[in-house]
Amino acid sequence: MKRVPLAVLASLPLLSAVLTTLSLPSSNLGFLAWIALVPLLFALRQRGLLAGALLGWLFGYAFGVSSFYWMNQIPDLNAARFALLLTAFSLYYLVFGFLYALASHSLGSWMIVGAPVLWVALEYARGSLSFLASPWNFMAHSQHQALPMIQIADLTGAYGVSFVLLMANQLVSQLPELRSARRWQWRAQGAALGLAIAGTLGYGWYKLADVPAVGRVLRVTLVQANLTVRGKMSAKEQIAHLAAYDRLSRQAAREKPDLIVWPSSSLPGPIDFWIIRLYVNHVANQAGIPLLVGGAGGDKFAPAREGYLPYSNSEFLISPMGKLEGQYNKVHLTPFSEQVPLQGLVSWPRWMTTLEKSFVPGDGYTLFKVGPATFGAPICWENTFPDVFRRFVLGGANFMVSVTNESVFGATAGPYQTLAMNAFRAVENRVGVARAATTGVSAFIDSRGRIVGTVKDDRGVDLFVPGVLTWDVPLAQERTFYTLHGDFFAQVVAGAAVLILLLSIPWRARFRNAGVAGRRRRDSALGPAT
Repeated sequence: MKRVPLAVLASLPLLSAVLTTLSLPSSNLGFLAWIALVPLLFALRQRGLLAGALLGWLFGYAFGVSSFYWMNQIPDLNAARFALLLTAFSLYYLVFGFLYALASHSLGSWMIVGAPVLWVALEYARGSLSFLASPWNFMAHSQHQALPMIQIADLTGAYGVSFVLLMANQLVSQLPELRSARRWQWRAQGAALGLAIAGTLGYGWYKLADVPAVGRVLRVTLVQANLTVRGKMSAKEQIAHLAAYDRLSRQAAREKPDLIVWPSSSLPGPIDFWIIRLYVNHVANQAGIPLLVGGAGGDKFAPAREGYLPYSNSEFLISPMGKLEGQYNKVHLTPFSEQVPLQGLVSWPRWMTTLEKSFVPGDGYTLFKVGPATFGAPICWENTFPDVFRRFVLGGANFMVSVTNESVFGATAGPYQTLAMNAFRAVENRVGVARAATTGVSAFIDSRGRIVGTVKDDRGVDLFVPGVLTWDVPLAQERTFYTLHGDFFAQVVAGAAVLILLLSIPWRARFRNAGVAGRRRRDSALGPAT
């Protein structure tokens, strides 16, 4: 095959980045995910390790720009921070490009498995690596509407779906090399992909058909007020803010729910401020229904836990009698806006974060109880982490409330991307999810990942509109393999990636030595230079 010109080679990762972004929400062209990485994988096999790393980095940066463009809507995120975030994000793909280029020469046709192993291992690292973790926009998330494809997530998490997609991309990327490959290799690779797809879809159709009989339910109403909290609100502004939630809660009470849910950051100040606490108690009492609300916890006049600010990002369950029935403090704080990474070790510049200290993190995955239901309420950033979400279910939750404030994302793809991740959280743990967002998208998701309904206005718009939505949420009756064992599949794949690396390095050295010896033989045959 002819050597691909460098200019063409450099354009292929850019094409893959665009196709991958289009496969994700809000474009939702999920079918593109089956071929989106073909140009990238083909390009990575055309040069050496350095070129592979650079092409991988180019893909990562372009993918970050195109899929996370909405981050520029966030007021505190300046251009320098955004560029730095993209640089850190693209490093994962730089590593993938390097490892893929290394492994492709040693594994040959086995890359039908090698490529998915390396990709999933890097996705697992991307979702787990301390404050650099960003489990957002995995390849699997492109399939959130393809219900038969995503049911395998209750065994493998989202990583299993990404694995199958990468197998397909790898096989298609080898089509230009069809003539040089042996027939049995193509048959073997095609059979492997066919078995993977058939197994995934077969399991998916089985789980979709095997919906458990509806047992106990909890009637839940979501309130989306389309209001955002601003700093230093006057008492009059705070009352007006709460009054809007009051009106919608009265409307919600007509549905006779067992629980009314306000989203994260729905309170205009800490709940310990007397004016806010009295108003919230009044709303719960008038409705006669328990109220879950989100806001700042902690007493700003009390001494903080040593080394922390005296605030927490919290959810509060208020009884109709005004009693605080439970409080969950966010455990996994958002880096740089709620948490100072490596606090005490690194002094971050002011353009990175204005925080001097971190908020007080929660010390456990608190569960709330209402009637027959036990539920957790992960907050905002926490909902993107499958392991955080499953810990609530492992602790006894039989449905989940996902609360978030995504008003700063604007009317972009951001809220739809997090909604897709919530669909995976539902499938992974086989629980119903009630998602309450300040400005949308507020939705109910069943245990098969199906979006049952969203808060919309008369025009069908679900972002930046007020409204309420009620659903009888089935209470879970099972515990999945994923709930019990977490990212076992991804960890096994990560181990396989290490094995591939160990096998590829000696091969690379032998190949290099063989090349040197061959050049010496050719030089000897030509005789001494004249």
